[in-house]
Amino acid sequence: MNQPRMALAVDRFLGYTNAWIYRQITGESSRASLVLCGGRDCEEEFPFEPVVSCPDRTPRLFRKVRGKLWRVFRHLPPRFSTVQRRAYRDALQKHDIQLVHAHFGTTGSHYAPICRDLDVPLIVTVHGHDITSSYQRWPAYANVLQGMFRECPFFIVISEEMKQRLTQLGCPDDHIRVSYLGVPTEEFPFVDRSERRGPVRLLHAGRLAAKKGVPDLVRAFAQAFPEPETAVLEIGGDGEEKELIEAAIAEASPANPVNMLGRLSIEELAEARSQADVFVLNCRVDQHGTKEGLPISTLEAACTGLPAVSTYHAGIPESIRHEETGLLVKEFDQEGLVDALRQMLNRDRRLAMGRAARAFMEETFAIETCNEVLGGLYREAVEDF
Repeated sequence: MNQPRMALAVDRFLGYTNAWIYRQITGESSRASLVLCGGRDCEEEFPFEPVVSCPDRTPRLFRKVRGKLWRVFRHLPPRFSTVQRRAYRDALQKHDIQLVHAHFGTTGSHYAPICRDLDVPLIVTVHGHDITSSYQRWPAYANVLQGMFRECPFFIVISEEMKQRLTQLGCPDDHIRVSYLGVPTEEFPFVDRSERRGPVRLLHAGRLAAKKGVPDLVRAFAQAFPEPETAVLEIGGDGEEKELIEAAIAEASPANPVNMLGRLSIEELAEARSQADVFVLNCRVDQHGTKEGLPISTLEAACTGLPAVSTYHAGIPESIRHEETGLLVKEFDQEGLVDALRQMLNRDRRLAMGRAARAFMEETFAIETCNEVLGGLYREAVEDF
């Protein structure tokens, strides 16, 4: 069959860290016919039409009350307002949509009643918090998701590890498909670092959230490189742990520079990657049980030939081959992290890992290949519905 008319459903279209969604919906094999969202961001970076944006008009006072009484409201199922429901329903009918693809289970749970009423198949890609912390802390959402396990043609996961998590929640194995997030390798060219000398430059790029483990990364960096002019740690990103990280830097008093770069534009991040020698991402389960899916940052870094130091967390071992394209340590293993960072002083080993990382991305995570897989899943969902 021809490619079905698919509508993408997201909370907001599109956060600056969500370029991977844009790569999917503009791909030849997985192109969207419509976007449904609750708000629009970064329009210049991610141009697309048609987009139906219908924000939640709940009064601010009610949102505050809902936040304070969360223990009560968490027993209420996810739902759109009457205005939103009508807008999205009309848009699906107007554009003759044959399939809705929602990113995140929390978003998909809002669209499930609309798709059910219109007899349009809904498939959902889950990414992490939607099947960990949100599932655990929001009983009504968990109940809705259980129903969706039966109603949806299938769920999409972005790693084999996440497939295991979803089956543990009760989703039948034959209702799960693995579809990796692809990377346009030509947009992340390999950087030849063979002529570089001087301190090894380490780069962290990602939201400064608890699950990224950046304060412990700072402490490990200080311990791994006690001699001056040995290394530099660059921390790109912004988030709720910024002050904790600054306090960790002051407390650890590292002998080598730790630079807080703040939120980086796409161009600034590309420059930071090109100047780096190693990519570091110290992920772990946070205090709320939130886990990663498969961080796109590891894929983009690997494309440029950056070896990585990261953790055995979520889908990360599927994007970093231990001792081949990088080094992996257990979550919260501070001694192991210190040792892995020190090993990256070996220049020849870094370069060999970087070349292997680029080859691995071309082999497994090229955007064209991944989008073809996704497009095939769209056809399967419509044919089998």
